[in-house]
Amino acid sequence: MPYVDANRIHTYYEHHGDGPPAVLLHGAAMVAEGWGPQIGAFSKHFTVYVPERRGVGRSADIDRPWTYFEMARDTAAFMDTLKIREAAVIGLSDGGNIGLILAYSRPDLVRKLVVSGANSSADGLGPFKDEVAQMTPEALLATAPPQVQPWIEVHRRVSPDRGADLVRSFAKMRRMWLDYEIPVASLAAIAVPTLVMAGDQDLIPVTHTVEIWSAIPGAQLCIAPGASHFWLQEMSALANGLILDFLLKRVA
Repeated sequence: MPYVDANRIHTYYEHHGDGPPAVLLHGAAMVAEGWGPQIGAFSKHFTVYVPERRGVGRSADIDRPWTYFEMARDTAAFMDTLKIREAAVIGLSDGGNIGLILAYSRPDLVRKLVVSGANSSADGLGPFKDEVAQMTPEALLATAPPQVQPWIEVHRRVSPDRGADLVRSFAKMRRMWLDYEIPVASLAAIAVPTLVMAGDQDLIPVTHTVEIWSAIPGAQLCIAPGASHFWLQEMSALANGLILDFLLKRVA
């Protein structure tokens, strides 16, 4: 699979299928393989682009702190380099945060936006924020949820330095999680059709998901019952059906 240099990041990506573009933005330690349930379904309708963000999986990192805003610039540069315009953008967790920023900062790149398990501020993490603040990067890595462990193993196997940078990456993630806010006015500036999703058992409080939805004009809301932060993988048939229904509808 190919690489592209975007915003000084040597970025690994995959592309599958044929049709209008869709860009999948992964969360935290997730790697391209984590999108397997979506790639199969979405590539029947779209050319699906799956970049791995800086310092994760096969993509390189640079010696600078991470921010969601810089990662949105990475994504914009990735899309500009590949001449991707008016894409369906689907973001999970951290990828949803990046998608929100991309939608208001580069609306020319986004035709429709889907975010799941996103948060628009550090406070939006709810109780998880306090847990993160009290944990070292080593502890965060050691206690990563079981759903994340297979992705971490892929990272260890394929990363440019064979995973030796995982603690450094978790340290950067931790700082990013704890120092972050999208102004409500910026959310209100999102003008593309948007679907805000989460599970009712998500680590992001449902009340915060509703706040994001209510801030975006005309957005749609989906709270999946009995679903966790990882419901796109665990309940993929349901999630994929809802997402495709939204993406394939004509914009009135």
